[in-house]
Amino acid sequence: MWFKISQFRVPLDLAEQELPEFIGEYFQLAKEQIKEVRILRQSLDARHKVLAYIYTIIFEISVSEAEIKHLLEKEPNLVVYQPAGSTVCRKAVMKPKQRPIIVGAGPAGLFAALCLAEAGFRPLIIERGDGLASRIETVNHFWRTGKLDLESNIQYGMGGAGTFSDGKLTTRIKDPRVAEILDQMIKAGAPPEIRYCQYPHVGTDLLRQVLIQLETKIVERGGEFCYRQALVGLKANKQSMTTIKLASGQELETELLLLATGNSARDLYRLLVQEGFQLESKPFAVGLRIEHPQELIDRAQYGKWAGHQRLGAAEYHLTYKHQPTKRGVYSFCMCPGGMVVGATSALEAVVTNGMSYHARDSGVANAAIVVTVGQADFESSSPLAGINFQEKLEQKAYQLGGGGYHAPAQRVADFLRCQPSTGFTKLLPSYRPGVTPANLWELLPEELAQAIRDALGYFNQKLQGFSYVDAVLTGVETRTSAPVRILRDEKRCALGMEGVYPVGEGAGYAGGIVSSALDGWRTAEAIIEQYF
Repeated sequence: MWFKISQFRVPLDLAEQELPEFIGEYFQLAKEQIKEVRILRQSLDARHKVLAYIYTIIFEISVSEAEIKHLLEKEPNLVVYQPAGSTVCRKAVMKPKQRPIIVGAGPAGLFAALCLAEAGFRPLIIERGDGLASRIETVNHFWRTGKLDLESNIQYGMGGAGTFSDGKLTTRIKDPRVAEILDQMIKAGAPPEIRYCQYPHVGTDLLRQVLIQLETKIVERGGEFCYRQALVGLKANKQSMTTIKLASGQELETELLLLATGNSARDLYRLLVQEGFQLESKPFAVGLRIEHPQELIDRAQYGKWAGHQRLGAAEYHLTYKHQPTKRGVYSFCMCPGGMVVGATSALEAVVTNGMSYHARDSGVANAAIVVTVGQADFESSSPLAGINFQEKLEQKAYQLGGGGYHAPAQRVADFLRCQPSTGFTKLLPSYRPGVTPANLWELLPEELAQAIRDALGYFNQKLQGFSYVDAVLTGVETRTSAPVRILRDEKRCALGMEGVYPVGEGAGYAGGIVSSALDGWRTAEAIIEQYF
């Protein structure tokens, strides 16, 4: 019989492989009675003087009816459990006349493709950037030389923007498909602990291996990938057929078009407005990347346990309400043991992002400190006004960085005093292609800079040392989420455009790897349902 126990406190030094024995001792069970133990959730409890892990665990044991009653009476957090079934996509009875076309090979596009391929739909995936190997070379070349490829960069190419990130898989969405998505990633090479860690991550190095395996699986099931094929034209007849035009001049027709282009596809947003699609501007956040010595964050979070082999590099999640402006300020995309990297996809524009390898062992922690912005900050009521706001900040950052895609950077002590930095000594900025000492108050609108300045003081109260004088701020972070939403109906089609499905973060319906993958998966399921 299966049981589930929640709020199960386990000593920090207890290895996960020792859990069956620990459970046996706790419930006074013989070793042969314990059949299987699975972790559903693991979180770290740092509220008390002694750190411990808190688990939710399911386990199968061989017990009598009397023993079951005794166990349930002894432990209030124990319940009888029924394992959930699989949520794998079904094979369709019928097939569309033409194969579905998916534009974009990020998480939404890949998991939509996987689901459709499993159903026998043989999807065609169009990606404007390179395949993985070529894309890695192109991005590394940009970081070394400052020579940007407009079609293949951190934003465009196999895997989407998340390919060069920490590979975070955190989501608050309660949907059984999330477990299936994580299982698919584990089968493709992701570490098994992503199933249950409180803040799961893969790391950019392991995530690349996962992408290779997912692509292989999709191709084996009839899918096809076409790289270096940017979408430049789109005609929907508002009934059942859509024609797309690629940069190569090729035109393709389909009755099922999924737009999974990510939140940096500004040319697509402009094309959709031109073609009569309904878009709306939405709030997002902009700000700066902050870097600290990882050791400082470890000590602030773990105290005397900093450096413990089971803890790894510490994370943080900070929020602040700036009362004078009523804006939210928060840490975003925190990368323990990572680096700050150039993430632009536009000429003469600077964009920052954070990245970590799975080991998180660079010795430097970084995160974006961002401030919410919305319609009141934009210059017009156009659905594209947020994009224009982003572009102006990115171009200003390029100018303040002195060209060559160098980013403007500033010591925290100088930022708090609103004076330019002249150099860096104790902590060197990790941003590639490079940085230029500057005054970031010249970059951000004053109201946003004030909100970040006040937030740094508040965060220092929550996390000792956060406003460390030699911490480094680098600008600008703008691509936190989509600045627009492509409106869609209850069938997940774009409003008034039958057969066109906006999905994922770029459509304004997700934020991050898992939620984007889930949105793509659910859209694929909705399509498959039409063919039963």
